[in-house]
Amino acid sequence: MQVDNRVTGFASGMDINQQVQDLMRVERQPLVKMEQDALRLQYEMEDYREMNREYQSFSDSIFDGIIRRSNTTAKEAISSNENLVEASASADANEGSYTISNITQLASAATNQSKDTNGDPVEVTDDNGERLDPDESLWDQLQNTINWDTADGENSEFSFNMTMYNEDGAHTEEFTFSGTDTLNDVLDGINNSNAGVNAYYDDFSGQVAITRSETGNFNQSGSEMEFSENFLGNVLSLHSENETGGENAIFEMNGIETERTSNTFEEDNVQFTLNNTTTGDESASINVSADTESIKETIMGFVEDYNEMIEKTDEKLSEEYYRDYPPLTEEQRSEMNETEIEQWEERSQSGYLRRDSILTNGLDTMRQDMYAEVDTGDGAAFSHLTEIGITTSSDYRERGKLEVDETELEQAIQEDSEAVYQLFSADGESYEEKGVARRVRESLDHTMDSISERAGGPAMPSPDQFTIGREMNNLDDRMSNFERRMQKTEERYWDQFTRMEQAMAEANAQAQQMQQQMAGMGGGMM
Repeated sequence: MQVDNRVTGFASGMDINQQVQDLMRVERQPLVKMEQDALRLQYEMEDYREMNREYQSFSDSIFDGIIRRSNTTAKEAISSNENLVEASASADANEGSYTISNITQLASAATNQSKDTNGDPVEVTDDNGERLDPDESLWDQLQNTINWDTADGENSEFSFNMTMYNEDGAHTEEFTFSGTDTLNDVLDGINNSNAGVNAYYDDFSGQVAITRSETGNFNQSGSEMEFSENFLGNVLSLHSENETGGENAIFEMNGIETERTSNTFEEDNVQFTLNNTTTGDESASINVSADTESIKETIMGFVEDYNEMIEKTDEKLSEEYYRDYPPLTEEQRSEMNETEIEQWEERSQSGYLRRDSILTNGLDTMRQDMYAEVDTGDGAAFSHLTEIGITTSSDYRERGKLEVDETELEQAIQEDSEAVYQLFSADGESYEEKGVARRVRESLDHTMDSISERAGGPAMPSPDQFTIGREMNNLDDRMSNFERRMQKTEERYWDQFTRMEQAMAEANAQAQQMQQQMAGMGGGMM
């Protein structure tokens, strides 16, 4: 179509452009319907994906919450005397009790300070017997006291080693420093090594102290820290015979005298921390039992998440669908103000999942999962949720939400917390042997897969991979073909109006010529 050949109604006096626009508006009505259908598919897809996000969130909360044994079989350890002993229990701890008494000695870390061979404190000094400056280079202060490996001014080097003991035996760390290094540099090097000690210089006393990071006695025949004489002994006056500490904790557990290298230790998945020694017949009883409150909170969280999921699904299934409010095309939006658009779209975007079969079937399946019997073996204390105080709301408008009798739930946890865990999280091979939470999670996975097949998602990014995407592609093809037909139709209208204008222009010219001829003839007769 050549735009330059279009006429504008000079001959007919008509607004040809408006005429063509009006005709094309009528011709394009099927395209408007297709654009609205495309928007309906878009809204439906977004609603489906919103529900899939809700289901995925619930599935994650099941996995991170009630299915984790540590959450649903949590144990607590209560000490009768926390001033003496504190305790905590993991989910794998056995229920029972312990008595700790006769704590005659707490575990301590070996430590050593700058002292002479008589055990008297001494300052760290330089070659002149003056107090060593911890921030000045060692070469400038200790040229004669240190046995330098290489004596070349500040390029000099010296070395020493430290031997530590642990449960694996002796471990020796070797160190090398240069003449430019300071005492603080050396202490930093020791602290940042694998020696497992903390060394520091005390400005007030002029002494160095070094302490093991680990408590306990690992060297029955001697000290826990052994120092080479060169720098540690000759300069810092750290001598093994001056070591203190490095003792094991000594106590009785359930009447048996025992020792530990640390004041914090674990027995049968229960962690104990000794805080003080005992006096007289003082003791501490530690009782390990199910952490009823923690387990109940986990189960209540599952119920709340389930009810929230039920509520959001029901909102979509019962959402009103307004047939008289189709989606707005861009042209229609341009003719409305913001308030009108907002009010219209509130209805035009509603109800696309009303009575949806995927959501309905998923909801029905999960309700069945909740109340089918769980077979966790002979003698299991519980096989139905109702037996631990969880029932369905009697209000039909609640769409199967769960209600909890917390007192009955607490009693069930106290009676057999393991049976409660299995009721929710048993991982048997058959459906009957799976706990209700695992069943619900598997049903969620199936529902999410069905939604993805219909509306796509992260696992199906290409429109060709899901139903709505293919429908949208087909609709795009139809709209493109229709647009091409509309272009030809518009060209045809313009062509018709152009010929009409040309014909009328010719007729007008002929009429004008005849008038002129007749006017000429009349003048001649006179």
